[in-house]
Amino acid sequence: MRHEGEIRIAWSRAELTALREAVELTPNFEGRIEVRDMLRGAMRARNGKVVFERETAERFARRLVAIDLPTALAKVKLLTAIQDADRLATGGVTPTPAPASEHAAAA
Repeated sequence: MRHEGEIRIAWSRAELTALREAVELTPNFEGRIEVRDMLRGAMRARNGKVVFERETAERFARRLVAIDLPTALAKVKLLTAIQDADRLATGGVTPTPAPASEHAAAA
């Protein structure tokens, strides 16, 4: 189920630099100019925090080509932020795995 809203994400300086370069290689998509401007603004602000509209974040994640490690890590952070936003919107809590000692006691 898709939810509307904002996706907040914080990238390192290296990830922002890699993303800024990758956006230039990314095929055109609706919101590309907006993404490029947001990344430039985050670089200038030196805080790495970016807020995307949900649809723009999804389009960017689908089109982004991971050409190197920092870009791949940034894409994973973006996809994780989208999934986290879904979990928060549905009120779902992800189950935490039981400690290994509990598994051994049950066996």
